[in-house]
Amino acid sequence: MNPFAQLFDILVGLYVSAILLRFFMQYFRVDFYNPLSQFIVKITTPLITPIRKIVPGFAGIDISSLLLAYLVILLKLFLLVALSGNVSFSLIYLAIYASYELLQSILGLFFFLIIIRVIVSWIAPAGYNPMIAVISQITEPIMAKFRQWLPPMSGFDFSSMLVLLIIIFLQRSLAYYILPLI
Repeated sequence: MNPFAQLFDILVGLYVSAILLRFFMQYFRVDFYNPLSQFIVKITTPLITPIRKIVPGFAGIDISSLLLAYLVILLKLFLLVALSGNVSFSLIYLAIYASYELLQSILGLFFFLIIIRVIVSWIAPAGYNPMIAVISQITEPIMAKFRQWLPPMSGFDFSSMLVLLIIIFLQRSLAYYILPLI
């Protein structure tokens, strides 16, 4: 892949992660006075505000954030295909592939957040950091559900390993079963 296209892909992926973080921060009711929360809100508000005027939220779910993440991924794919010189592509294919990439981005975001949470729990378990507070508030509802199935044993919490294994399984399943269909 062209290095510029790869850099573009990485930068857009980071912005999509910020949009998805905003979605999950709203869904899990994370503290919005946290500096990380304020940063995510400031960098995503310019693009979410126009969409929010058209697409309202539903049952406490900010659909406009998910739609924006999908549209940014779709635009990225369109630009990457157009820059590669391929003129025979289908917009329907790109729309379906953008859905696949959105699911992979969500799973990848949670994988990354849980890995950060695990590493920080080893390094500084009692310290307070605003960034770690947001990560904990986003991941705790999921971790708590798995902690019911696999309670801490001898002071070790293996629920994060179970969640990470499930995320890897879902990512591989999507790649193995869904990607060939696309």
